[in-house]
Amino acid sequence: MQRVTRNRAGLSWLSACLNRCKGKNGRIVCCAVLLGLCALSVIALNSADALAQESDTAWDAHYWANTSLTGEAALSRDDDTLDFDWGDQSPGTGIPVDRFSARWERNITITDDEAGNYIFAVDVDDGVRLWVDGSLHIDSWIEQPKTTYEARLPLSAGQHQIKVEYYEATGAASISLSWQREADLPTTYWRGEYYNNTTLTGTPHTTRGDARINFDWAYESPLTGLNQDGFAVRWSRSLQLPAGDYRFTATVDDGVRLLIGNRTLIDFWQVQAATTYSQIIYLDGSAVTVRMEYYEETGQAEARLTWDRLESTPTATPDPAATPDPASTPGAAATPAATSTPQTTTTPPATFTPAPTSTAATPTTPTSTPTPTSTPVIVWQALYWNNRTLTGSPALARQESTVDHNWGSGSPESPTINADNFSARWSAQISLEPGFYRFDVVSDDGVRLFIDNEKRIDGWSDHPATTYQYTMQHDGGSLSLVLEYYEHEELAQVKLSWAAAAAVTPEASPTPQPTPTPITVVVDDQDDAFQRGGLTTTWQEESEGHSDHLYWTNNNDKTRTGYNWGRWSPDLEAVSYEVFVFIPANHATTANARYWISHSGGFTLREVDQSQHADQWVSLGTYTFSGTNEDYISLSDVTYETYLSRKVAWDAVKWEKRQ
Repeated sequence: MQRVTRNRAGLSWLSACLNRCKGKNGRIVCCAVLLGLCALSVIALNSADALAQESDTAWDAHYWANTSLTGEAALSRDDDTLDFDWGDQSPGTGIPVDRFSARWERNITITDDEAGNYIFAVDVDDGVRLWVDGSLHIDSWIEQPKTTYEARLPLSAGQHQIKVEYYEATGAASISLSWQREADLPTTYWRGEYYNNTTLTGTPHTTRGDARINFDWAYESPLTGLNQDGFAVRWSRSLQLPAGDYRFTATVDDGVRLLIGNRTLIDFWQVQAATTYSQIIYLDGSAVTVRMEYYEETGQAEARLTWDRLESTPTATPDPAATPDPASTPGAAATPAATSTPQTTTTPPATFTPAPTSTAATPTTPTSTPTPTSTPVIVWQALYWNNRTLTGSPALARQESTVDHNWGSGSPESPTINADNFSARWSAQISLEPGFYRFDVVSDDGVRLFIDNEKRIDGWSDHPATTYQYTMQHDGGSLSLVLEYYEHEELAQVKLSWAAAAAVTPEASPTPQPTPTPITVVVDDQDDAFQRGGLTTTWQEESEGHSDHLYWTNNNDKTRTGYNWGRWSPDLEAVSYEVFVFIPANHATTANARYWISHSGGFTLREVDQSQHADQWVSLGTYTFSGTNEDYISLSDVTYETYLSRKVAWDAVKWEKRQ
C-alpha cells in the first residue's frame, strides 16, 4: 500500500512537470514518460489488490505506557513474529519495563486444502485476550505467572483477522501465539493426544490412533517416553449413530471430562480411585464430535469409555451409593469398535417433543409439598462448591439417587464442604409417560430448576424453607433436569420431586405468595442485583474475598470519562437497616473508597479506608429505607488519590434489619 501511495504521488508530480514543458517536442517526451508510468502504476495497483488477498507477513503492533491500551500509543511498529520473552526488560523505546500494554493485528489466508479445525495456543505473563474474526476466544485479563491457554475453532477457506491484546503488570513479561490445524477426526479410530503434563497444554508428546478407549495401565506408562505419573490424554473422533437415547459410561482413575458435540456430559476433573460415571444423551442420527479428556496424577491409571443405546422403558435404575463405588467399575467392558452397533439395553423412548404450556414457577408455603407418586429412581450427577456462585473447580463430586437433603446447620459432607456459603448442581436424565406433571422444589436458600435447558423455577435469593411449583404438559420420553442451589447462612435444605398432575390451562396462573423478607439481606458482586459499568478493559476479578469472588480496578484521581462504578440494589422492607460492606484482604488499597447510600431520606456519603481492613465487614451506619428500587449502595473508582496508585475493591454488601 505504501508503494501504491508513492506511485500516485509520482504521477501528480509528473503531471505538474508536463504543464511546465515548453514546446511540442518537450510535451511529446513528457507524455511518453507519463504513459509508461501510468502502465506501471496499473500493474502496481493490481499487485496491491492481489497482495490484499494474501496473509500479512508481519503484525501491526502498538504499545502503550499503561495497562489499559488507552490514549495515544507510545510505540507503533511491525513485528515479524508474536513471540517475545522480555524478562525484566522493556519492549522498546518509550515503554516502561512494567505496567505496559500492547495490541497486535494481522490477517491470515486459509486455502481450501487448509480449511478445518485449528488450535490457537497462547503462552503469557500477564493478561491476554485473543479475537479471531471479531469473536473473543481467549479472555484472561489478569495478573498471572506464565500460563498456557488454548482455543479450538473452525477456520473456513478465505481471509481471517487475528487480534491479540496484552498487558504486563510487574515482574517478568512474555507472550507468544501459535496456531496449527487439527488433523481430521478419524472415522474408525480415536485420535489420541498424549501429554507429559496433567493440563493438556503445549505440544503432545505423542499423537496416535487408538481403536478403543479401554486401558488399564496400572502403575505403568502408556507408551515409551511418557511419564508413568502426571500425564494426560485427549481422545477425539466423529461418531454417527442411529437416532435415539444413549448411555455413555466412563470409568477412570483419575480425572475425566466427556464432551458430546458442544455439551459437557461428564465432568469429574479430580484425583480419585477407579470410579464409573454414566449419563444419558439423545443423539439425532447426525455425526457428532466426541471428546474424552483424562489425566493421571499418581498411583494406578485407568481409562475406559463405552456407550449403549436405550430401547425400552426401564423398570428402575439401580440405586447407587452416595459416593460412587470403586468396586463397581466394569473393568471388562470394552469400547465397541467404530463400525459396530452397541448392544441394546433398557430405557426411555428415543424421540420426544416437550411442550410446556402452563404456569410459571410459583412459591408457596412448605406445607403444601405433595407426595410424589411417579418419581423414578435415577442417578444424579452432583457437584458441590465451597462458594455460592458455582464457580471454579468443584470441591466434591458424587452420584446421588435423589435430591432430598435437610442438612440443618450441618455440611453436606464435612469437612470437605462448608456448613454455610456453599452451592451445588444436580443433573440427570429422566423418562416420563405422556401427560401433565407438577415439579415441586423446596429450598433454603436459593434454587433454580432447568428443564431441557429452559429455566422453569427461579428462587435465587436468601429465604427460609419455601416451596416452588411448575406444571407442564409432556409428550412422553426423556427430559433433562438440572437443579442449582446455594446456601448462605444458618439452615440448609433442598428437595426436588414431581408427580402426575391434573390438566391445566395457560390462563390458570396462581397468585404467588410473598416470600418473607429475611432479617439479613446480602448482595454479592456475583448476584444479579449487582451492576457495574465503565471501561470493560480495566475491570479485574479475583477468586477470593466474600463467596470467593471480587472485582477491582485501579483508582482515578478525578471524574474521568469511562470511570468505573458498581451498584448493589437489595430487596428491602420499608424499615431501618444497618449497612455493612465487605472489604477483602487483597486488591483493596485505597484510603478513600466513597460509598453513597441511597435511602428514604436522600443520599449519604461514607468514606472508608479499605487499606485498613482485611476480610472484614465494615459498618456504614443505620438508615431507613423506602422498600423500593431507590434503595441501593454505589461505589466508584474516583478516590481523588494519585492517578492509578491505589486499588478499589467491589465485593459484598449486607443489610441487617434494626426494627
